[in-house]
Amino acid sequence: MAIKTLWYLSLADGHYPWCEDGLYPVDFDRYRQLAQAIEDGGFHGAMVATWPNDPFVSAAMAASCTRRMKFLVAVYSRMTPPKLLAQQALTFDALAGGRLLLNLINGRDNIMRSYGITTSHADRYRLGVDYWRKFELSYRQGSTSHFPNTPLRIAAQQPMGVERWGTGDSPAGVAHCAEVVDVYLTMMREQAVVTQRFATANAEAAAHGRRFSGLGALASVVVRPAESTALEDFYRLFVDTGVDTLREKLNEAIVRCSAGRLDFNTFQAPDARRQGWLDSLRRGQLPTLAALRLDDHLYAGMTAWSSLDVFGSGSSAAYLVGNADGITSTVRRYHDQAGLSALILSGWPLMQEAQATARWLVPRLAEIE
Repeated sequence: MAIKTLWYLSLADGHYPWCEDGLYPVDFDRYRQLAQAIEDGGFHGAMVATWPNDPFVSAAMAASCTRRMKFLVAVYSRMTPPKLLAQQALTFDALAGGRLLLNLINGRDNIMRSYGITTSHADRYRLGVDYWRKFELSYRQGSTSHFPNTPLRIAAQQPMGVERWGTGDSPAGVAHCAEVVDVYLTMMREQAVVTQRFATANAEAAAHGRRFSGLGALASVVVRPAESTALEDFYRLFVDTGVDTLREKLNEAIVRCSAGRLDFNTFQAPDARRQGWLDSLRRGQLPTLAALRLDDHLYAGMTAWSSLDVFGSGSSAAYLVGNADGITSTVRRYHDQAGLSALILSGWPLMQEAQATARWLVPRLAEIE
């Protein structure tokens, strides 16, 4: 199966959006231009994630200035009544020509509480199965006007329903994906880890009499004509961020994830590699480029949503780094040995890196079958 390559369409943009002075202000004109760059760059589509903006509204605006690319819109289950979400999806598809994809989000407890949803993480997955089945039924039925004097109707643009993408590494998350997800996603990591996660998800889907239509991974990318330049540009993320800022960001993440029980100085990483990153930072030094290497052309980095991944689970910030030949070779290996068929990529600034990726990498990835 050929690789489908998507790019992030997000307001979290800038040279270093995890730094206050590296984050661009909200600018929907730049957002529109980014969507056009993704379309012109030959990407399969864009991931429209949950940031301060509403992803559905943002995707609808971007769809109005594009014609081909698909929009993978992040949606929390049970936050919107399934029939209303189906009506929104039908409307989007009717106006955009059937270009909607859905990214099923379960959410962290602290985020869901802000919306008044207090169900536990595992129970949200369990209840989400019924939610998405009701959504699918309502979407396929179409939307009919409540005013009988003018019997308008919006029919489903996608007869098989909106393709659903989603991730879940916990037992509850994998079980949820096995029942309702079409394209299973995980965070890009070492090939052995990705292979195992895909195998676990495939087995769970088979147990429910289903088969995923695709297997995807989320990663960032720095691709340049010369591998040495790519490595220099990637490591500049660390140099320009600096030890103090990185320590501060990691402390915030550790305190949040441990509910205040641990901080940067007391946290112990789950493996020697990640502990080495912490030890370097505690000495006031950045981890070396060699220490950040996870696999061939795969490095641990920083993103708008995750600092250096010292946890080894959940949200990662892995980067594909190198020239087009090297990165394509690595992706082909993940495709041939793990079954990878989709990549959701990012890089900052988003527009410049989308253009670089479109120029040097997207055509090469399209050759992988």
